[in-house]
Amino acid sequence: MADARPQPSHGPLERLYAATTALGGAIEDENRLLQRIVEELAGLVDARYAALGILGQDGTLIQFETIGLTPAEFDTLKDDPPHGRGILGALLHEGKPLRLDDLTADPRSVGFPPGHPPMRTFLGVPLVIGNRVLGRLYTTEKRGGPGDPGGSGVPGSAFVPFTDEDEMLALGFAGAAAVAIQSARQTSQLVQAERLRATGELAVGIAHDFNNLLATILGRTEVLLGQVRDPEQRESLEAVRRAARDGAATVSRMREYGRPVDTTEFRLVDLPDVIQEAVQLSRPRWQGEAQRGGRTIDVDLRLSRTWPVLGDPVALREVLVNLLFNATDALPYGGSIEVGARDLPIVAASPDGVPVPQRVELWVRDSGTGIPEDVQARIFEPFFTTKGAQGSGLGLPMVRKVVEAHGGSVSLESAHGAGTTFRIVLPAAAGEDDASGGGRDESGISDVDIPPATIVLVDDQQDVLDTMGMLLRRDGHYVRPFHDPVAAVEAIKAERPDVVVTDLGMPRMSGWALAREARERWPDLPVIVLTGWGRDVTAAQLRQHGVLTALAKPAELADVRRALARALRQAEETPLRVLLVDDAAAFASVLAVLIGQDGHTVRRAATAGEAIAVLEGGEPVDLVMLDLNLPDLPSARVLAAARARSSPPVVCVASGSAPHAMQREAPGADLYVEKAYVTEQLEQILTTATRRKAGV
Repeated sequence: MADARPQPSHGPLERLYAATTALGGAIEDENRLLQRIVEELAGLVDARYAALGILGQDGTLIQFETIGLTPAEFDTLKDDPPHGRGILGALLHEGKPLRLDDLTADPRSVGFPPGHPPMRTFLGVPLVIGNRVLGRLYTTEKRGGPGDPGGSGVPGSAFVPFTDEDEMLALGFAGAAAVAIQSARQTSQLVQAERLRATGELAVGIAHDFNNLLATILGRTEVLLGQVRDPEQRESLEAVRRAARDGAATVSRMREYGRPVDTTEFRLVDLPDVIQEAVQLSRPRWQGEAQRGGRTIDVDLRLSRTWPVLGDPVALREVLVNLLFNATDALPYGGSIEVGARDLPIVAASPDGVPVPQRVELWVRDSGTGIPEDVQARIFEPFFTTKGAQGSGLGLPMVRKVVEAHGGSVSLESAHGAGTTFRIVLPAAAGEDDASGGGRDESGISDVDIPPATIVLVDDQQDVLDTMGMLLRRDGHYVRPFHDPVAAVEAIKAERPDVVVTDLGMPRMSGWALAREARERWPDLPVIVLTGWGRDVTAAQLRQHGVLTALAKPAELADVRRALARALRQAEETPLRVLLVDDAAAFASVLAVLIGQDGHTVRRAATAGEAIAVLEGGEPVDLVMLDLNLPDLPSARVLAAARARSSPPVVCVASGSAPHAMQREAPGADLYVEKAYVTEQLEQILTTATRRKAGV
């Protein structure tokens, strides 16, 4: 590593300005910036050596940059850098400047690694942003001391100490360096966010075509499941259907990484079943692929009957498959993977006296190589990967995102050469003992009773059109399929169908335009959009275009049946009676208008006391929209009053907090939605309340 060069003779402020200005050229690359900082500091105070220590979140030294070492010294020390003990440890933990005229005379001068060059004079300063300490800067051996070929000192003469001016310059430079480091990190985060946005845009285009293919696979599988009776063949078809569903969920989740996980469709999930499905789905990787590479991997299941959890079984299965893949990659010579689930011991109350609900723990443990400590701190960062081109860097970040959306937490235990254990803790759906899936039979088909109907079906993808038509005819409907949306509109205007099911993105005419023209002729005609972009369609768009609902391709037959049932009984639905409890007048006014647009009646309450009086007074209420933070009483009191009614309404808790935080403060609600997404999810909230009211 090159030796630092002395600066030309300038005044101290000129030198400080030049040093801080030089940092701007490296702001886009944090590693290059850190090296530039030590180079400029050495020149600023005319020192032979300079170093920079960066602290991790837990206060330990995680990165160390130096200048001034000879190539031989650098080679000796690169594999054994300082660990933050001795003088460096004092500097790291005391949080103030440290200047020593003779380093060797200080009792804290211990812990130098073997091969470390001798040092006498020392100057160290903290790197601080606000109240947060980012790290420490230090320099040693001010030029002019003994052994300095470029200085004036000779062996036996006094060492040249750092001066008050040097300390002042170092402190000023450290302030600018801390700001530069913070700016570099923010720049990196912006770049990372831009990469995420670009990935999402790319995935949106891929998802539409990919979901059309999956819609055909899933639809044909549904047809075969209705015809095949052989158990082995049905088992194979179930696996195909499960893989198609998971494929659609994976594409969707990649596209929606930056969005919150949709909690409105959570249902009871049996975790041991999800674990066994994940192990089977990942078998080709941990067994087949491993054996082809000469490895033997044994998977040991440690399952016991657990409480069900409220969640998305596809997302949870994806989490476990991801962890199983990672465990397989950590076993280059073979080994074992243990996957288990158990109920955690019940805790009567937290330290503040709030009851702690039942929790369930999942774990995936491997006997592999382990994860280095410096990597452990970053494994949940988006796009961080140690797998090179083979890794996307989205696997473990998605694991944490999904787990936290379920109100849980994920942690790891790992040591070099001793394997890794990932632990997931989820809140149980206390008081529930049925994880059957709510209205689905063993084939996943809803038991909704739908009368035969005349359906106009429009899609420019012939395979999708044929497959969906086949499924609808099998249910007894009369289907009029159209590949051309313009021809479909002409047929609709000529003869009114019961329902229109249309794709969204089509040549010559979009699904929105088709719906508008169809409803101009028949204002009460229900229209359902079936599209590969289904998860991007908002409730506001549905209202704007007069569309009943949007289904994402590949749509499950159960979801199609429910949408048709809702469309056919639309005229018979009665308005909901909504109690809106929120002290934020502006937000409550807007939400009341949106709810009222659909014909529902809204009663507003600004305090918990007002809401409790309405609920205890017997006034009919079908839906409670409940703010988490009310001025007089905890929102949990309103929730309890709603649950005490003979016909409890649906309760949706809304707040600026994350869903898992809302669940902790007000457990037992039906829905938890962040306020920023209430308008987007309003249609789903109202649908949930309508179904509860109708007994569906």
